[in-house]
Amino acid sequence: MPGLYAIGEVACTGMHGANRLASNSLLEAVVYAQRTATHLLDTEPRATSAELPAWRADGLLPVEEHGALAHDLTSLRETMGREVGIMRRNARLARAQRRLDLLAAEVDDTWRRCRPTKDLVELRNMVQVAMLVVADASNQRENRGLHYNADLNGAARINAVT
Repeated sequence: MPGLYAIGEVACTGMHGANRLASNSLLEAVVYAQRTATHLLDTEPRATSAELPAWRADGLLPVEEHGALAHDLTSLRETMGREVGIMRRNARLARAQRRLDLLAAEVDDTWRRCRPTKDLVELRNMVQVAMLVVADASNQRENRGLHYNADLNGAARINAVT
């Protein structure tokens, strides 16, 4: 995907094995972060501000109930912590997906009606990432590294990425 960079442990470079040693992965993240930043600064941007439509807030309401956003954030954290932890099961992932679908609908409703605030944007992004994590975990067919689903059959071994 053009313009998407992966650095540090997620890049799986193999430079320091599985990158589970904090000092090694930290060093790799710092080195590759610097290289990526330099590359981005030296690369012509794909979009200019003239190509982007101007922001229009006409008809959007202010977010009146920040308490609802805080409640949704708490619900998101509890769902991910309880249902999508280190030891996963298919039923818990399905329950998490149902809860996230409801939460996403509520957040999307607020998103469409109200002017974005920092809290609303962050919550919307977190819900989207949570949904991607659950979808990926649900599609997992083997246990690898820290991604473990107790419902996978005995033939699926726990593997380390090295």
